[in-house]
Amino acid sequence: MAKTLHAATLAALLFAGFTAGIFAQNAEITVERADSKVYSGFKERIYIDGKSRLTLANGASGKITIPAGEHTIYAELYTITTDKLNFNAGSGIRFIVTPHSIDNFVIEQAGAGGGPGAAASAASAAGSALQRAFDGPADTGVEGTLLRAANALMAKIPPGSRVAIVYVTARDSEVSEFIAGELEFIMVENGYMLIDRSELDRIRKEQALQMSGEVDDNLAVSIGKIAGANVIITGAVTGSGDLRRLRLRALSTQSGQVLAAASEKY
Repeated sequence: MAKTLHAATLAALLFAGFTAGIFAQNAEITVERADSKVYSGFKERIYIDGKSRLTLANGASGKITIPAGEHTIYAELYTITTDKLNFNAGSGIRFIVTPHSIDNFVIEQAGAGGGPGAAASAASAAGSALQRAFDGPADTGVEGTLLRAANALMAKIPPGSRVAIVYVTARDSEVSEFIAGELEFIMVENGYMLIDRSELDRIRKEQALQMSGEVDDNLAVSIGKIAGANVIITGAVTGSGDLRRLRLRALSTQSGQVLAAASEKY
């Protein structure tokens, strides 16, 4: 009886110690995404040891529980991926991810002896067409061009309108997606209500509409009406080499008339 009790007690102690060891080996890290207008419309994915563990919107933060010890972390934002950063998981570990520009996407360790700047900047290779699109100073690159075009439209679109960005075509789909996403962000920041682009995709599928390129105004307006928009925006990026042009138009879904148009080169 005494031997049985002793064995049971020993087993319980060993199990308790083993369990405590497991919990002691876990660490919680915090990852923050800096509030930035660069790629603001795209969510950021955080990878630990090559596995996606967290998705962050612009300005958001989150926590990840991982075993203590050596790990790697990197971030992916749309088509840009940082280099892998080695770190030792422990208490107080915090990472900050900041997209400074189209080709400068930084992940830094802060806390537990890290401090901002402890990790090197990770400049990623974006697609060549996308990179060409963003070459040049901010006032002449696509971001400055888009802002000028958006301001020209917003000057003629009634405040508080429900707006649907039906399509923006470009030779490179990444450029098209970026422009649509940034235009959406600019208009929301200026008080317009934007129809979610996933809702527009759903409407296209339900109506069996093919939107591989530019469509006529009547079809674009009909999509906007179904989505409940007062105004639709269509656009296109044309040109090649060192000369590109962004054209945007805003149309009323009630009358089908063009409310505003903008054409900017970059």
